[in-house]
Amino acid sequence: MSVLRWIFGRKKKAPPDTGPKIVEKGEREPIHSFTSNLAGVDLENPDGSKRQEIIERSKPGAETILVAQMGALKLAAVFLVESGEQLGYLPREVSEKIVREARGYDYGSRIAAIGEADPDTGVRNVTLTIDVFEK
Repeated sequence: MSVLRWIFGRKKKAPPDTGPKIVEKGEREPIHSFTSNLAGVDLENPDGSKRQEIIERSKPGAETILVAQMGALKLAAVFLVESGEQLGYLPREVSEKIVREARGYDYGSRIAAIGEADPDTGVRNVTLTIDVFEK
C-alpha cells in the first residue's frame, strides 16, 4: 500500500441502488385491488409544474408509480409512468399500510378516474386503482 493511498484512503465504491424498481407485471392476476383518492392534487411540484395541469392532460387507465418518500409523513408519492410527473400522494393511512406490507407484495397502480373540476376551486380529484400481486 502506498503512503498516499494510506493517507487519503481508498476510493469508495458507489452504494448499490436501493430505490424502487419497475417490475414487469406480465400476465399476473392481482390477489386483490382497491381504489384510493389522491391527496395533494392541488399543489405545485418542486420543479414548479402544477399538478392540476398534469391531471388535465392525463387519462384514466394511465399507469402510475408509487414511490415511498420516507420522512415525517411517510407518504407514497404518485408519478405517471409515461412522463415521470408527480400527480399527488396517497392518503397517509393507505400509504403507511403499503409501506408496512411492501416487502411481501408487488403493487401496480393506474388512474381509475379523474373527476370534473370543482366549480368553486377548479380542482379535479384523481382516483387510483391499486393492484396487489404476490411476489
